[in-house]
Amino acid sequence: MEKVNQNNLRPSTVLNKYYKPDYSKLFNKIKDIKRPFKNDILIALLDGKWHPEDELIRIAKKQQGGIQYMRSVSLGTIIQSINHNLKNNYLEKKMILNKIHYKIAENYVGLSRAAFRYTVAF
Repeated sequence: MEKVNQNNLRPSTVLNKYYKPDYSKLFNKIKDIKRPFKNDILIALLDGKWHPEDELIRIAKKQQGGIQYMRSVSLGTIIQSINHNLKNNYLEKKMILNKIHYKIAENYVGLSRAAFRYTVAF
């Protein structure tokens, strides 16, 4: 049987390990995203699942009124911009069956849902 380290069970250790004070800053940054196409992309990703690049491009094009210049490079730039503005790897990228897929990182799905719920409520 594995021996449990009593130091890991202290409230101060648990708080330091799992509480991230930057989450409130991140919550406010997510909440303050004002670009409609970025919001629509993030809302599509709120389920926490992988979404193919072409689906997200369609969502962004629809928001832009059918503008034709939205392609994979533009979407990649938008994703990179969101990650840069939030100062972390908020959106993950993965190749699945030779197609690029995106999703919100596991750690931030709940926070993102809360931010968008707050935005819609007010």
